[in-house]
Amino acid sequence: MTGPHVPVPLSAGDREGDALAVMAEAFKGRRRALKTSLEHQWRPVIMPALVLWALATVLSCSILHPFDVAEYEFYAHAALQAPLLHRLPVEYPAPALLVFLAPFLLPFSYPWAFAVLAGIVMVVLVASYEGSGVSGMDMAAARRLIVYLAVGAVILVTGRYDIFAAAATFWSVRAVRQGRWSAAWTWSCIGFVLKLFPAIFWPALLIAEWRRQGRFPVRRLAWMVASFVVVAGLPALVNADAALNPLHYYLRRPNEVESIPAGLSLLVDWHHSQWISSFHDVNVVNGAGHPISVVLEILAAAGCLWIWRAQLRDRLPIEAVCLATLTLAVLGGKVLSPQYLMWLMPLWALYPIRPTWLSAALVNVVIIPYITSVQHYSYVPSFPLEVSATLAFLARDLLVAWGTWTWLRSVMGERQSSPASAGARAP
Repeated sequence: MTGPHVPVPLSAGDREGDALAVMAEAFKGRRRALKTSLEHQWRPVIMPALVLWALATVLSCSILHPFDVAEYEFYAHAALQAPLLHRLPVEYPAPALLVFLAPFLLPFSYPWAFAVLAGIVMVVLVASYEGSGVSGMDMAAARRLIVYLAVGAVILVTGRYDIFAAAATFWSVRAVRQGRWSAAWTWSCIGFVLKLFPAIFWPALLIAEWRRQGRFPVRRLAWMVASFVVVAGLPALVNADAALNPLHYYLRRPNEVESIPAGLSLLVDWHHSQWISSFHDVNVVNGAGHPISVVLEILAAAGCLWIWRAQLRDRLPIEAVCLATLTLAVLGGKVLSPQYLMWLMPLWALYPIRPTWLSAALVNVVIIPYITSVQHYSYVPSFPLEVSATLAFLARDLLVAWGTWTWLRSVMGERQSSPASAGARAP
């Protein structure tokens, strides 16, 4: 007769072996899932994205030769001169140098190497919709993003570095919808140190996590402080005079020709408007420009406060809050370069294609060659072309504004009539 079975405790080596086996199996499972997802998306999503990248690269590197990429290369070379990393960009955050230096790692000329890196980010972005496990972030959304990029940013995808920050902001929203708060803050902070604009998402992230966790996420304030330190504090250690370059650059420049203040000030002060080439762009200067710019910035700030209040009352989902506030930030500023629409497109793609947004994207890409010719060839535009370009961009901006307003009303109406939402608000 045998006695009761006594389990033999595992040794430390056995436990470590079991843990490694579990990790290896999990890695194999993720690799199989990734392979399956890529095979599933190859024809409907990845192939169109590669075609878009090829077209954008040919236009950028062989035909238009965008000024911005040449400027990135200049900043990268300047940063490598002695003393190392002391020459910082004038209009971009200092950490953007990491993006500007990365093309040197590839065995191509700088424009082609930059296009390759931008293409990789774009393909990963469109492939990240499917498999997110979130309603609305699926293959159909990825195809809509490709449509928006093809219609409104085919010249910009590989000619600006905004695709890097736009991808980071989308991955931040995606992580929030998945309940991965640390990942959401990580991606938003990465986008902020590259391009600054993702900071507009931070109040929405704080409110969303506060509502989900039941307490205010105080530790996230440290993430925000750390991001500001990376953007301004660390550069101040190597070049104190250049630490706040992007802020000074924005405050000193007049209204960019693509902005709403430029278009409205032209209509108000038609006879005293002048177009000057400065700050690497064409700008509109007149007596009405500054007051209109200040009023629009105040209205945009008030609109953001209203959106965050609606979020607190559970009248808007997080992705709608992020899109609405980012749109207000884009439209309310005195700078609205064509590449700024790329910030909005990943979030536009979460909803059915709206004719107003698509029309705005089309106007955006039609006018870009004209602006590029002004910058690249030092072409002095005539008065009719100046006026027509300014009014065309104003029409583009108003299309974005009207499309966003009608979309926001429909989202809030659906949220209010949803039984689940009504039940959540009842307590």
